[in-house]
Amino acid sequence: MMRYFTFTLVPLADRYFHPSLVAARQHPDITLEQMKYINLFEDESGVVLLGGRGDPEAAAEVLSSVDDVLDWELIPGNDEDGYYAYIHFEGREPAVGLLKLLDEYRLVLELPLRFTSEGYLRVTVIGSDDNIQQALRNVPETIDAQATQMGEYNPDDERAIAGLTERQREVLEAAVEMGYYEVPRQATYEEIADVCDCTVGTVGEHLNRIESQIIHAAMD
Repeated sequence: MMRYFTFTLVPLADRYFHPSLVAARQHPDITLEQMKYINLFEDESGVVLLGGRGDPEAAAEVLSSVDDVLDWELIPGNDEDGYYAYIHFEGREPAVGLLKLLDEYRLVLELPLRFTSEGYLRVTVIGSDDNIQQALRNVPETIDAQATQMGEYNPDDERAIAGLTERQREVLEAAVEMGYYEVPRQATYEEIADVCDCTVGTVGEHLNRIESQIIHAAMD
């Protein structure tokens, strides 16, 4: 039986996943949102397509300054301040070790990967239960894999959040992580708005639409 396992990769050391992501994550004018594609080559270099928003000049400055970035190109996105960065990078641990686990244990990586509000990676892998458990036991020691969801994999099940926009996902992730859906409630619209850098009304509008979409998907 094929299963899916969703977890958040939390670095336990300053090295983070890769120097290029460290530089982008630390820049005040760049917000990382998703990883649409990633692949490791035999020489342990790799390519990645990152989706983000903010100042493209800041992104260009960061990519030009990191030695581990071998080549790069910025691609405009549909949003006014959104863009994608195609990066050919020099492989470094723990990124190389994490990617090799996919081949070693014959796991499928569900793309895109999402960045949480803290800049960590939310990852879903698909494979046999035994292979997933073995891969998790061999995650590099500098990374903590925190489980969030697991279950039987159905290729036709897009799951309720699949149709959310990137901004809706950002608001929903902030709400969940801050305890908005806990009992008793641990966060307010105002606190979520501060984290997401938007108005209270925008938070309310997004959460209402998200909840409506998830409820309708569950009833179908």
